[in-house]
Amino acid sequence: MGMLFGLHGSTRNITEATKRAISAEELGFEAIFFADSQMGNLDPFQVMAICATQTKKIRFGTAVTNMVYRDPTILANSAATINEISGGRAILGMGTGDGPVYSLGRTATRLAQFEEGLRTIRDLVHGRSVSVPGGKERRAGGKVSLSVGKLPVPIYISAEGPRSLRLAGRVADGVILGTGFDLRVLQWAREQIAQGAKEAGRAPSEIDIMAAGMICVDEDGSRARSLVRRRLSNRAHHNFRFTLETVPQEELAGVKRFMEAFDISKPIEERVDPNLVTDYLLQRFSIAGTPRECIERIKRLEEAGVRRIMLTPPNTIYNEVMEAWGQRVIPYC
Repeated sequence: MGMLFGLHGSTRNITEATKRAISAEELGFEAIFFADSQMGNLDPFQVMAICATQTKKIRFGTAVTNMVYRDPTILANSAATINEISGGRAILGMGTGDGPVYSLGRTATRLAQFEEGLRTIRDLVHGRSVSVPGGKERRAGGKVSLSVGKLPVPIYISAEGPRSLRLAGRVADGVILGTGFDLRVLQWAREQIAQGAKEAGRAPSEIDIMAAGMICVDEDGSRARSLVRRRLSNRAHHNFRFTLETVPQEELAGVKRFMEAFDISKPIEERVDPNLVTDYLLQRFSIAGTPRECIERIKRLEEAGVRRIMLTPPNTIYNEVMEAWGQRVIPYC
């Protein structure tokens, strides 16, 4: 089995979403993940339900939803419902909360609460009951379980920092590894995940790792790298809010300049001057270049044991990049 590719992106109308899912399936992508960003994107669960009726084998996931706006029991029920509609093709991608949370004046879920909620979701979507406290009007507490939908549903956690990576090792089925494609950082992340797995008495091999980052493929490699710089800035900023320990000493100054200039209040591809996106950031958080250059990057990741990648094309040329990747890269990986 070769490398498995998943697409990631936002969707603002259902026609666009269904066409994209159908095309992705035809092009050989394994999965397509939808962002959960209310006010700016369609609801991902409803989008996945529609897309599932128009496709046969591509998998669907959230990348990512959160507990700030959705209770863990609601998330479990929604995931099981999509899994039934799609015939077992659903993935529940979870995060503590980022742009959609901060933009409405909320705060991300604390990791302790996040882990507790994930355990609730995982028990429910794996067919196990959970305890609930007593409520008002003398309602007794007790055990409840999920009695609808198709189970189990795999849970993937978006993780970058050491604490979230160890958490993933304890409770997740998989990790959406937002640390990018640097092989040294990949090894560091695996060590964090393995530590968490050991704490929970699990084998690290139980946790699937899905490396995630931006892509752009073009016959002109320099043009591809220029186009992807704006799109990767948000991912890099999100990553380094948690830790700078993975940044080589000689790259720290450039990363700090980038972080200081980043403005989260602006549209996603306008949050920083692309000239501040250093070559280090470009190489770490994207796979961009000619088809041959992209294939070579994929082969190195495959040699390092990566089997699944989540890819985000630039918004302005999303479909063109998706088609080019499907036609010029996937057949050779």
